[in-house]
Amino acid sequence: MNRMSFRYLPGLCLLFFILSCSIPTEINDNPLDPEEAELLAFETPALVCFPASQTIPTGPVTIKLFAMGVTDLSGAYIRVKYNKAKLNYTQTISGDFFADAQDPIFFYEHNSTEGTITVTTSFLGSDSVAVDGTGSLAEFQFTATSVGTSMLSIVRDSTGFTATDSSVCELVGSNDQPIEILGYTDGVIIAQ
Repeated sequence: MNRMSFRYLPGLCLLFFILSCSIPTEINDNPLDPEEAELLAFETPALVCFPASQTIPTGPVTIKLFAMGVTDLSGAYIRVKYNKAKLNYTQTISGDFFADAQDPIFFYEHNSTEGTITVTTSFLGSDSVAVDGTGSLAEFQFTATSVGTSMLSIVRDSTGFTATDSSVCELVGSNDQPIEILGYTDGVIIAQ
């Protein structure tokens, strides 16, 4: 009788194995992936927040800002705006895109009244030093203080700013030539 019940065991194991397998679905949602950018018709050079979207419990959160697909980049002026009602600013840290080259400069200004952070980073010196490719310009750290969705928006135009404070993001080459920014990806933070 025991022999009879074990006869079906291999078949049951195979059936269980087949039913428990799931078919993987490919999710390409990394905005820094050149192939994904091409599929989405995302133009470069671009400024990209990474991760582009994240769901977290209330608490600490970090978003990095990348320059993507740049050629001959030697400086950047970046301005981001955040929801000060839902995010408490903690700090800004220099990215690593310029770290391997000549001594870069990095400074930032946080305006808690407007909920903006302005970053300036570049090379200092007479040599025309520049970088190519994709790399981190800055890292922004916040604490999500309440449940809900908030944005870290890259400032594209001067809407909502005064005439004396209408700066927008800018990338420059080694001869201080402007590099046109063709794409933007803001950061979305969903606190639960």
